[in-house]
This record gives sequence, structure tokens and C-alpha cells, in this order.
Amino acid sequence: MINHQQVLIDAVNKAIEGGMTARQIASDAGIDNSVLSRFMNGKQDIKAGDYFSILNVLPEDCRVSALGRLGIFEMSLAQLIQTASPKEKAEMLQAIAAWVLQPGAISGKNTDTSDLQVAV
Repeated sequence: MINHQQVLIDAVNKAIEGGMTARQIASDAGIDNSVLSRFMNGKQDIKAGDYFSILNVLPEDCRVSALGRLGIFEMSLAQLIQTASPKEKAEMLQAIAAWVLQPGAISGKNTDTSDLQVAV
């Protein structure tokens, strides 16, 4: 069985070895330094939201390693699109179209977007 606490403790320790400070990690994650300290010392567990907030501020190598140990694998955008349902793909296209149609979204000489709605 995976010990989620130890996975995060190991990831934070690796980030600290790489030059981050515990105070910086706590601050970037939006949690109190004392919460991180008590967690790291095994005195208290943390909320799931705080767990992932901490994980998300760690350097990529620390985060990816921890996610792998937890059985969670990050997906590339291409992989995400390939595994999406037709409805999810349509929602993605609508979001992209809405962004493209915003003034200034496309830079360059040809910024005429009048025919883009037809394409989407």
C-alpha cells in the first residue's frame, strides 16, 4: 500500500535538496509554514487540497516522481485530446474558438477572424 504522506515528504525533501526552502514551498502553496512543518515531522496529516497545492509548487522532477509513485500520471495535451469523449472534444474546440475570436488573440499581419467561426 502506498503511503501518500511519505511520498509527499520525500518529494518535498528532494525539492529542499535541490535548493528550495520549506518556507518557500509553504508560501508558494498558500499554506502556513507550521502546517508543512508538522506534516513533514509526522505530527499531523494535511487536507487533500493542501497536499496537491504543495505538490504543484515543487519542481517538475519532484512532482512527476511523486505522482508516479501515487499512480497518477500527467498527460500531454495530445494524450488528453485523444482520450476525450466526442462531447469533451467539442467543448475544447468551443473554448479554443472563443479564445481565437477575442480581439488581439491572434498576432501578425492577417488578423481577420471572420471566417474562423465557420471552421469551428
